[in-house]
Amino acid sequence: MRLIAGCYRTPVIWRVFVSEHGNVFMREIAEHLVEALTSRGRDAELITKELPSAGPRHHNLVVAPHEFFGLFPASEADRVAAATSALCVNTEQQGTPFFELSMQYACHGAAVLDINMWSLDAIRSRGLSGAHLPLGYVPSMDRWMADDRRLRSIDFGLLAGRTLRREAFIGGAAGQLWEWRTDLRFFSWHRPARAGQAAFTTGADKYDTLANTRILFNVHRDEEPYFEWARVVEAVANGCVVATETSVGILPFVNGEHLLMAHLDDLAEQAVALAFDEPRRAAMATAAYEVLTTQMQQGDLMIRALDEVAALAQPAANRSQAPAVGRSRSRVFAGSIAASLAPTVARLGRGPVADAPITAERQMLVKTAKDLKQAYLSQFATTRAIERSLANVHHGSAEHRDTFSTPAAGQHAAEIAVVIPLYNQGRYLRDAIDSVIAASTAISVEVIVVDDHSTDDSLGVTRGLCDDRAWFPVTVIARAANGGLPAARNTGFAAATAPYVLALDADNLLYPTGLSRLLEHLAAAPGDVVAAYGLLERFDETGALGLTSHLPWDVDLLVHGAYIDAMALFRRDAWLALGGYGEADGIYGWEDYDLWLRAAEAGQRASLVTSVVGRYREQPGSMRKISDVDMASNFVTLRERHPRLPWPS
Repeated sequence: MRLIAGCYRTPVIWRVFVSEHGNVFMREIAEHLVEALTSRGRDAELITKELPSAGPRHHNLVVAPHEFFGLFPASEADRVAAATSALCVNTEQQGTPFFELSMQYACHGAAVLDINMWSLDAIRSRGLSGAHLPLGYVPSMDRWMADDRRLRSIDFGLLAGRTLRREAFIGGAAGQLWEWRTDLRFFSWHRPARAGQAAFTTGADKYDTLANTRILFNVHRDEEPYFEWARVVEAVANGCVVATETSVGILPFVNGEHLLMAHLDDLAEQAVALAFDEPRRAAMATAAYEVLTTQMQQGDLMIRALDEVAALAQPAANRSQAPAVGRSRSRVFAGSIAASLAPTVARLGRGPVADAPITAERQMLVKTAKDLKQAYLSQFATTRAIERSLANVHHGSAEHRDTFSTPAAGQHAAEIAVVIPLYNQGRYLRDAIDSVIAASTAISVEVIVVDDHSTDDSLGVTRGLCDDRAWFPVTVIARAANGGLPAARNTGFAAATAPYVLALDADNLLYPTGLSRLLEHLAAAPGDVVAAYGLLERFDETGALGLTSHLPWDVDLLVHGAYIDAMALFRRDAWLALGGYGEADGIYGWEDYDLWLRAAEAGQRASLVTSVVGRYREQPGSMRKISDVDMASNFVTLRERHPRLPWPS
């Protein structure tokens, strides 16, 4: 593409290309650029279904070249040829495979535009001609219109792709965030985020959400201090103050005046302090909005960037030859990484990544894992058989159960029954029950503890807790023989009379607002929603570890692995219709996952509450970890049980 100074002022059409198969937020950026060009009197159009081509009557911009070219159904030679007639707008930060894929195509154009100076420096360091195209304000993103009277029902929000770093931040902040009104949304990278998916809020819904949010967290995907401008601009345009970890290139915004910036370790604490000071928060929102709408109009930023590109495209005699040499080197570099980027392209949608080769070492490891798992299960089955025989002798039935309750049990109809299966974990039970009591201040709750024939003093501990908490409704069912976790849960669910039931393992905890938020969500959900679940803080004796159950219901993701824990609030009648937890052999430790798959196969679903509702304790000897030693066998069994689900090839 040959650009000369001022050429974009001639009566030509700017063609803005973006992938129709890529992430929806890339399309939104492209739409904003079209809107900005149009606002400055330029003819512009959005194109998704054809490759750029050279022509005297149009100029080409390609937004997110890693997606547009990487996903376009054409030969590599045709893609490269098309890239030579376009200016590529890079949206990815350096150090990621997506950045490298962008450079593979962007290096063929006259120059590269980048939305962030941090990545632009990396582009220029490769010898490429580059210009800064900041993201800015367009009217279509503004739902606030500087209306200070607008009420906001969300205190803290998060809109981000899932990374371990972001999960660790929210997990660590859970103890501060549970009491606030939150909307914490993660989306998975297993496929591009599309409009209409529960995982990602887009367009008008996103702007309405931001205009309803007081503070939006901004956490980097990794250690690079890359400022996520797309997220920031849309938040500021809607009067939502951004609380970001330390970043570079935030001008014209100023820390403390327009946004809150702090080290990641201190970010949650400082954000909570800001939430307590609404006058300060509102003043920061207004000041940031003023900067955005006066200094960062996207149309002006576009013209400035294109002026810079035009200057870079002056005839070679008028400028240094270094950039051209750099481009040549970069093209060689780009070609050399093409093979290593093939898995990235596959993940973007061109097909599955090939399985790793089955080496002799891998076969031996798989066999060892199966043998270890089988030995454990065999020993466990023998112990269980002995217990059942003894129960038959002493009680006449292996299913014999002793029941006792606190005086408060049964006095009032409960809205929720919390079922706590118990096996040799009496040391955790006090905290678990107390967390339920703390979560029941606004709703009627009963606890059903099912002791699955513990071999330690767990049942005695339970009796003592009932004596100490006689004023709270607790029912204890003591099984005469061990039946396993799914049997214990089924026993408790069957005994419950409340319309809603939640499974809480004895070593896990609820936050005080957890039950009420789950109940409010599920009670208002449509009939195909059988359960509600919320974000769970993963922790161990060292502290917070991250999150689980933090991604929305997605059958395409569910068949790749269990990402929703059993700590969920069920409609009891829906649970009964599904048949409860499977007690058959073959999926030891994965019975809750099997239940989610059964719901999916029946055309039903669970729904995510975007707040932290509880704490999930990580333990090295848990059933799931033992079962995970041989995951392949479990998946084979589950695929056979649920053949109508869209299992990966």
